[in-house]
Amino acid sequence: MSKLARYINASLSLKLSLSILAFTAVIFMVALGILFHSTRQTIRQTAIEQTTQILNNTALNIMNLMGQVEVAIENSDWLVMRNLSPDSIMSLSRQILELNPDINGCSISFEQYFFPEEGKYFSVYSANEDGHIETEQEGQEDYDYFKMAWYQEPIRQGKACWVDPFHDFTPGTSYDMMIASYGKPIFDTHGHTIGVISADLSQRKLSQILSQEHLYPNAYFFMTGESGQIIASGSDQANIEDLTRTDCLVVSMILPSSNWKLSYICPNKDIFKGYYQLIYIIVSLIIFGLMLMLVLSYFVVNRSVSPIKVLANQAQRIAAGQFDGHFYHSRRIDEAGQLQNSFVSMQESIANYVSDLKRVKRETEQQIQELIIAKSKAEEADRKKSAFIQDLSHQIRTPLNIIGGFTQILRDQHGVMEKADMEIITHDIIQNSYTITNIIDNWMKTLALEGIDKVECHDDINCKEICKMAAESITLRNPDTVTLKVENNIPDSLHIVTDKECLLKVLSELLHNANKYTQEGDISINCIQTDNQFVSFIVSDTGPGIAQDLHEHVFTQFTKLSDFNEGLGMGLTLCRKLAGLLGGQITLDASYTEGARFVLTLPVSQEKT
Repeated sequence: MSKLARYINASLSLKLSLSILAFTAVIFMVALGILFHSTRQTIRQTAIEQTTQILNNTALNIMNLMGQVEVAIENSDWLVMRNLSPDSIMSLSRQILELNPDINGCSISFEQYFFPEEGKYFSVYSANEDGHIETEQEGQEDYDYFKMAWYQEPIRQGKACWVDPFHDFTPGTSYDMMIASYGKPIFDTHGHTIGVISADLSQRKLSQILSQEHLYPNAYFFMTGESGQIIASGSDQANIEDLTRTDCLVVSMILPSSNWKLSYICPNKDIFKGYYQLIYIIVSLIIFGLMLMLVLSYFVVNRSVSPIKVLANQAQRIAAGQFDGHFYHSRRIDEAGQLQNSFVSMQESIANYVSDLKRVKRETEQQIQELIIAKSKAEEADRKKSAFIQDLSHQIRTPLNIIGGFTQILRDQHGVMEKADMEIITHDIIQNSYTITNIIDNWMKTLALEGIDKVECHDDINCKEICKMAAESITLRNPDTVTLKVENNIPDSLHIVTDKECLLKVLSELLHNANKYTQEGDISINCIQTDNQFVSFIVSDTGPGIAQDLHEHVFTQFTKLSDFNEGLGMGLTLCRKLAGLLGGQITLDASYTEGARFVLTLPVSQEKT
């Protein structure tokens, strides 16, 4: 900007032309400013009226949906009192959803020990998942519904009410969503509270209504509860965050039955889109006209001062730092010619100096970049070291805490504890002990293999027997839902010469990973002979599998599918290292889609028949 000011001040013709242009521009701007201000106010008032109408229509749709829920609950509590038996309650919960398909869930819950034969908790919950209704009995120590807002709030108020949305997750099912609940206390004939009947609306259902009608392309609805928490919105979260950074028109209203607030947000850029387009067109025309006027004025004025322009331009180029231009020596011997020749000599000297400075600058920047890269690598190494230490501490401390807690339970309650509970606790203690042992063993084994390129293979191994040994080393985490199979498609006489300890470690680690991630289905270990030179050990499971984008990194050290998974991310790295030391390789079968399948291929060093 300062260079432009200096350029204008140095040009008499340009200053005269700009003075004419400025006077004309002021007159245009004052007139257009008044017109645009009036137009903007009219457009904004129209937008307020239109958005208010859309807000009222959407609020009516929301209240209709909420009204269906309220009517369903209000008309069902007396049925509970007429059918006070566990079986009837379960049928009634399901019937409410069948008669009201817009309701996502229905819960009928009772006070402690209301049904003595059912224990402390008795709550029936039916969930409607895309037209499929599932009914189950809830209530246990890890799901104490007496502490839930949807149960406490209606009892506290002593009447039916809406509860702000909360994240609802039912263990053992696929039900996992944000829901808003309408609950009503159930009273016996003496006016005592015996439970709560409630119905749920999912955030997705409300968001669908909020997404149905929009006046502007980037406008959206959202609802907030009494606490200010967002209940539902008609736009994805990222879009909402983007729009909240811009100026918007907001109209709101309170939904009577719940005191929830419904708001409609319209970005000003949508409201005034046509207004801005008109401004752009008019401004463009004005700028074009003013530029044309400037050119004509400059052309007329410039003809009057052209004799001194050549010398002035040379001086301005040098003053602006343009030293690489080529100027010709003047043949004139007067003062103007002498001045021009002096400028040429000065420009050549400065150009050489600037060239040297640019070279030094490039070399310095290259050295600085190398230092930055080195510093970044050092910081990354330090970060990975800290992350590893923290992960190691967490992975060991967690199972130790579990073992300590269960050990204290065995010490304090072993005389009164049932055998089934004792077996569960001892199973968990053994499982967590194995987890700690496996983490430390993998770590120590990895450290021990540093710098080792090969191991001596002198053990004569029966392929079927080694598969059985690996399978016997695993204790299933979910024995009720998971089956461990040993399948061998090779003759009993097939032997290979390898290192037994290393091979058993690889197979056990693969089975351990399968056991860790498989909740139901099968875990299998299989051995096949692909040809006369190689034999393959295959470990498959029906777990969640490994995402396609992680296939290339699954064998990288300290890589885990999730930061919350147990282990240090060293197991598969150790398996690949051991497979290489045994002269073979381990791969992930990308064609297997039912879970995860790893294939260990080893050479057949010796075959006995």
